[in-house]
Amino acid sequence: MGPKELKKIERWNGLLAGFLILAAVAFFSADIALGVAVGAILAVVNFYSMRLLVAASLKRQGGKRAALQLLLIAKMGVLFLFVFLAIRFLPLHPVGLAVGLSVFLISIAVESVRHMAGHDSDASEAHDGRA
Repeated sequence: MGPKELKKIERWNGLLAGFLILAAVAFFSADIALGVAVGAILAVVNFYSMRLLVAASLKRQGGKRAALQLLLIAKMGVLFLFVFLAIRFLPLHPVGLAVGLSVFLISIAVESVRHMAGHDSDASEAHDGRA
């Protein structure tokens, strides 16, 4: 998967996060809904920043590329810190947080299935020989 596919995953991530948050607010208690919302927001922001760092890293060479890759590792540390702080200080349900954080996995699965099924317009044009 390339930058276009990552952008599509990012779009799915936002859409599914919004749907998941609305469903949690409608069907679950406030602590679960807060957990889902915080987790989904962290997942969306994390994937967005990861996509930007990976794209920038692929365009660089040498020390700049290594620095961006180290920044990617640091970003994961910041995510871990935010998850810890959310569990420690917010009145949320940890399972709701885990469900919210998992939204990016669903996004990756949806876009992967779409890509394999040929619903990607760029891929279908390439397969039939037309530009």
